[in-house]
Amino acid sequence: MTTAASQTAAAAGLPLFYRTPVVLRFEDHRRAGLGHALDFNFTREATAVPLMISEFMPALRHYPIVFSDSERPVPLAVLGLKQGRNLFLEDNGSWRADTYVPAYVRRYPFIITETPDPNTRLLSIDAASERFVETLGEGVAGDLLFESGGGPTQATRAAMEFCQAMHEDHLRTVAFSDALRGAELLTSNRADITFPNGDRYTLDGFRTIDEKAYRALATDKVEEWHKSGALDLVAMHLASQRNWQILLDLNAAQAEPQSAAA
Repeated sequence: MTTAASQTAAAAGLPLFYRTPVVLRFEDHRRAGLGHALDFNFTREATAVPLMISEFMPALRHYPIVFSDSERPVPLAVLGLKQGRNLFLEDNGSWRADTYVPAYVRRYPFIITETPDPNTRLLSIDAASERFVETLGEGVAGDLLFESGGGPTQATRAAMEFCQAMHEDHLRTVAFSDALRGAELLTSNRADITFPNGDRYTLDGFRTIDEKAYRALATDKVEEWHKSGALDLVAMHLASQRNWQILLDLNAAQAEPQSAAA
């Protein structure tokens, strides 16, 4: 499941959405700020975004949860059926009302930068983001990233705490995905879609849990996964596959105005 945006980011060795991440430093960003205007237009072409295991429960209500078709698969929330179209993004840049917004989306434009010291992580921001303001001044609404004395402002501390929590959750998510891979439960899959107008489309490049193989797990493995909570995560993933219909309904609803105009 790739988009033009994800392909560009991957080619540059960058995470999805990020184009010019820079480490925040007081010397460089003493007047820099985070703009108040919040929209999600940067997700317009996203068909899927990474999902942490702590998000399976809220995401279960809205998205199919799948896994990336990569060497080390990671969970994804599926946002669209056709490449380049996020069905949960409204025309005004807001996220669809009463729908869970994945943490990966809420984190942007901030991100953690690793250092050679595993105990030291630095907060970075995507300088290409529309929310990043290089110099706050008159007529520009936003929150400074650093206090006059050089320390982080509340906005920056909150961003760091959120990114740190996501990093820790990411480690747990990787462990869960590795367990699935080790048990050989992930299988390549695809969604063959027929739209109301008769058009057909195939969405591929993702994996799902093979339910038959999952039901055949050895008793000791089932007990182990029950204690770790992995069984609950598997159940939520399987239940989320019903949400493909939500995407079909959204796609049909968003296509209606175009049909009426034609």
